[in-house]
Amino acid sequence: MVLSSFARLYRFLRGDGSLTVAVGILALFLFALYPAIEVGALPTWSLDAAFALFLVVGATFIFEPRPLVRLFLALVIATAAVRLAGHFTPSPWFIAADAVAVMLTGGVFGALLISRVLRDGRINIHRIVAACGTFLLLGLVFAQAYKLLALFVPQGFAIAGTPVDEAAMHFRFTYFSFVTLTSTGYGDITPIHPYTRSLATFEAITGQLYLAVLIARLVALELRWRDAQRVSDPPPGPPAG
Repeated sequence: MVLSSFARLYRFLRGDGSLTVAVGILALFLFALYPAIEVGALPTWSLDAAFALFLVVGATFIFEPRPLVRLFLALVIATAAVRLAGHFTPSPWFIAADAVAVMLTGGVFGALLISRVLRDGRINIHRIVAACGTFLLLGLVFAQAYKLLALFVPQGFAIAGTPVDEAAMHFRFTYFSFVTLTSTGYGDITPIHPYTRSLATFEAITGQLYLAVLIARLVALELRWRDAQRVSDPPPGPPAG
C-alpha cells in the first residue's frame, strides 16, 4: 500500500503535476517566507533554502534531457555558493554577484518552464499553473535587476518622495517589481533616475505582452489538439444499407 502510494506520487511528479508542485514552492517563497524574513520572524537562510529547493525540485522532475538538468543544477550550486559567501562577507560586489546569479538561474528556469508549458498537447491545469509560475519568475528576475542597478546608480529610487539607496530598498525590490509588472503602481516607491525609469517601463511593457501572447498561444495549442483529436478519431458514418 505504501509502495503504491509512493509510485503514484512519483508518476504525478514525473508528469505535469510536477509543474504545480514547483510553482507552489515558488509561491511559498515569494508570498510567505519573504515577508516573514523581512519582519524578522524567520532567519535569512530559510529564504535561500526555499529557493534552492524550488529549483532542485523543478530541475529533477520537470526537465529533459538529463545533461541539461545537470548543467542547471551546477548553476543552482554556484548561486547557492555566492549567496553563502555573501552572508559571511557582505560587500557590494557580493551583492551584485548574488543578483546576477539569481537572475541567470531564475531566467534559465523560467525559459525551461515556459518551454514545457508551450509544448504540443492538451492544455491542462498544471500547464496553466506553470505559466503563472513563469510570470512570477519574471517578476523575481526584474527584482534582482533593480537591485543590481541600485548598487551602481545611487538614489535611483524614492520612497514617499525621499531618494534612498540600495540598503533602504533591500526588501522592497520584489514588491516594486511585481506592482510594476502588473501595472498596479501604488506610487509609494518611484524610480527617479533615467535608468531605473527605463527598466520599470520595460518591465511594465513586458508584463502586458507576456499575458497577451501567452493566452493567445495557449488557446491556439488547445484548438490544435482538439483538431488533431477529431482527425484521428472521426465520428462514425451512417449505418450501411
